[in-house]
Amino acid sequence: MHDMIVKENYDGVTRRALRAWRELEGFRPVEIYVFKHRHDAILQGFYKYKPNMSNVHISDICEVSQFIARDISGDEFRTNGCNCGYGGEGPHGTITILEELGIKDAERIVTQNSIIYIDMKGDTPKVEAYTSVFDDYVRRPMEQTFEGARMYQYGVNLVFAEQKYSKDTIGFLKFYLERVIDKVESVSFLVDKEEILSYGRQIPYLPSKPIVDYPIAVRGKNGIEIWLHSYLFNTKKLEEQAIVNKVLEEINFPLLNREYTILDKLRKAFRGNRVERSVSVSVEAGNLKVHPA
Repeated sequence: MHDMIVKENYDGVTRRALRAWRELEGFRPVEIYVFKHRHDAILQGFYKYKPNMSNVHISDICEVSQFIARDISGDEFRTNGCNCGYGGEGPHGTITILEELGIKDAERIVTQNSIIYIDMKGDTPKVEAYTSVFDDYVRRPMEQTFEGARMYQYGVNLVFAEQKYSKDTIGFLKFYLERVIDKVESVSFLVDKEEILSYGRQIPYLPSKPIVDYPIAVRGKNGIEIWLHSYLFNTKKLEEQAIVNKVLEEINFPLLNREYTILDKLRKAFRGNRVERSVSVSVEAGNLKVHPA
């Protein structure tokens, strides 16, 4: 398998995507993937990324492919000019390609499904089509309690970051927790600006605009992370901060219940008002484990 992209089109214009497709004379796909939502395509790895100029720890996701055709050698045609899930121009570009490839009932398959996979390796194409876990995102602005996530590459991991003006952090966490994380591995709480910076958990809201800090990160065993921008105090124990308890409850972790020892009191005396430090929390053998971040 060569795993080469033999042709790409990312300007979002369907007629140009079709032109690029037809320039591939002799290209015979054995697998086709089509997506309505960028999130689904990204979760399947059909995207590129480039360095973020404000943060060396993260990369900006770009050139997301919503139509991918792969031949027997693993070579691919990718475009965002064709997609599925509604009756617009992009899906009609997909319908055109599928009909040219002899796929029956292409219009119904394309317009009524958000994820499509077609296996063309045998004599008869096998079509698998589904709705998406992102189909139920509330689109009416007056009913939205949070904005959709901004997505980034963070090392080898994908990050779904809460947007700056989200009005419902726990609603955001719940929505993406159910859709992108298989099982929670850990959650970290960073109370120090220096540690937020060293972990690279900062994202510019807009170019030349203030940086947004992400003190809370929920990580799944599949390597995907959900970043929350809620502020944490180092002058209060984590147990006393409402957002900490709400996050732990939502990810089904036991609540923190650490003893406030003599040593803690001494630390407070030496540090002034500071009583808390950054930690990472995981569940091991059914018990909550707290480690320094």
